[in-house]
Amino acid sequence: MTSRSDPQHLYAEYAKKVHRYLFLRTGDEELSADLTQECFARLIKQSRQQTITHPLPYLYTLAGRLLVDYRRRHETWRTGELDDDTLGSLVDDAARPDLLYEAQRKMATLEAALQRLPERSRQVFLLCRLQEHTYDSAARHLNISSSSVQKHLALALRYLIDQTNPHD
Repeated sequence: MTSRSDPQHLYAEYAKKVHRYLFLRTGDEELSADLTQECFARLIKQSRQQTITHPLPYLYTLAGRLLVDYRRRHETWRTGELDDDTLGSLVDDAARPDLLYEAQRKMATLEAALQRLPERSRQVFLLCRLQEHTYDSAARHLNISSSSVQKHLALALRYLIDQTNPHD
């Protein structure tokens, strides 16, 4: 290598230009510095195999390609920046026929199991789980003790779980 193609000389002469080129396209100081370093590492590797007569255009071309590669790898799926509500709204699982069918089947199984519950246990379940009454509120509404509400609710929950999850 001659002194003009010496890696230190090339870096001193062209690093600021390549860095500025990358910074203007990314707006990211660290990314620009990283890609600039990668450009010169590849330039040095390539210059060992062949003579590079015009290093600056070569570096610009290399920088552009590295930036495209970086964007393909890192900016295609930028879901980490979306909040959960936005991310959840992108795909509507309710529209999938298999999920809709499964949900309807589970709901029918649950409704049938609710109908088979003893009347008092069903009333307690509906008050506490669907209407969000407290134990004391449900007890006053049904004119029974709070401990009876807890027992009926435990019975209802155990029965519904057993009826809707036959795999256990």
